[in-house]
Amino acid sequence: MPATPRFPGPATWLEQAAARWPDRPLLDDGATMLSYAEAMRRSNSLAGWLQDLGLRAGDRLLIAAPNRLELPLLVFAALRLGAIFSLLPSQLQPAGLVKILDQCTPSLLLLDAATEPLAVAAEGRCPVARLDRAGIGEPSLPANPGADDPAFLVFTSGSTGTPRGVILSHGNVAFVTPAIQARLQYHEQDRIAVLLPLAFDYALYQLFLACLSGACVVLGRPELVGPGLPQWLEQQRIRVLPGVPTLFAALLRLLEHRPRDLPELRLLSNTGDRLPPAQIGRLQARLPQARIFPMYGLTECKRVSILLPEERTAHPDSVGRALDGTRIFAVDADDRPLPPGSSGEIAVQGPHLSPGYWHAPEETAARFRPVDGVRTLFTGDRGSVDAAGFLTFEARADFLIKHRGTRLNPAEVEEAALALPGVSAAGCAKDEARDLLHLFLTARGDPAPEPAAVLAGLAAVLERSKLPDRVHVLTELPRTANQKLDRKALRALAATL
Repeated sequence: MPATPRFPGPATWLEQAAARWPDRPLLDDGATMLSYAEAMRRSNSLAGWLQDLGLRAGDRLLIAAPNRLELPLLVFAALRLGAIFSLLPSQLQPAGLVKILDQCTPSLLLLDAATEPLAVAAEGRCPVARLDRAGIGEPSLPANPGADDPAFLVFTSGSTGTPRGVILSHGNVAFVTPAIQARLQYHEQDRIAVLLPLAFDYALYQLFLACLSGACVVLGRPELVGPGLPQWLEQQRIRVLPGVPTLFAALLRLLEHRPRDLPELRLLSNTGDRLPPAQIGRLQARLPQARIFPMYGLTECKRVSILLPEERTAHPDSVGRALDGTRIFAVDADDRPLPPGSSGEIAVQGPHLSPGYWHAPEETAARFRPVDGVRTLFTGDRGSVDAAGFLTFEARADFLIKHRGTRLNPAEVEEAALALPGVSAAGCAKDEARDLLHLFLTARGDPAPEPAAVLAGLAAVLERSKLPDRVHVLTELPRTANQKLDRKALRALAATL
């Protein structure tokens, strides 16, 4: 009887890439470089080791470690085995791990030296193994996961503070990765800097994009986003830099303080939060050869929209058009699609939509509802879509602030601040107890802008109800494990000032 054809999804991508580009580099961590063929061999060996530890198709595998060479290899090993993996932040605390363990009942937890303290939290809940003691195994015939089978879980903070596992299927990944590649157009010659933690799904997807394009992933760590970043980008011959606004703000501050040509850097893509037009303009001035791609997305569908550089002049406030084969639109409070240009909740349809949240049917039903008979993701974010399909993102629903009787989007205050002289990054937060709006800044150049001058500049462009009550200049703004602006930390800081 003939074998069932394998689903041509991410479980097969490393194998296919190794056959096409066996000698091209896939992974480079600065100390070791692995070709596609060598990465395939080592990933197979790790798959055998995981099977020896008892991991089987459908089992959950948790991995908590900083970026290191084994993580991509384990990702492809788990995909080939049909196991459901999840990469966890290395800064995860034991209490957070316990919530995840209780939710997804994993069969195995992998740790390294940096995350070894988490082993105590896993005691009695699941087996634990150390990455630096990984053995060599001979895998049996790999599983044949189908399009609907879960590939991995991404744990995000739910509204209750309990992590929720967003399910991404093999079919989701197989659809959305080529759709992203169709817009970004990675090349065989590209070296992709992964400075974001691989636990952040956009960093993880760089592995998939590399396998589709023949590019090389250069593994770094978030701590490289410091004074030596421009030099590192040059030395590593980085051509593609995926990032978030805090990363690009740091790079801008460094380039404006000490200009440096980075002629090989050809593509920047932004996710996480909206990259303000003022920052895009400054980046373009410092890196005229680079193509800059603002984007909008959610874990529940990976990517919603991408704005091409040639579209930015005509649509400076947009985060782009829906991926090919998908649809975005705004809806009113009764889930009815709104006319083009009308503001409402952003809704998404397409094959990239997550099946839902792990063992959370009520929350899944609340976020994924039908519109005109089509399963739809209700993002909770506000925006509008014009007649040509360009999305204007307005605000994350949980970021909105009510101040002086007016509901405001902190991004509006932050973008106004970024347009002022000497401001390199901005974050806005409210102290609810005292009804005070705080603006936190980092400065470029010396001296730092005076708070009074910042307030005067903002008063020229913002309504009175949106003006901050206090302005503070910090050395750095707080960031999450995924290098996004940490708004929770800003709110806590505002309450102490």
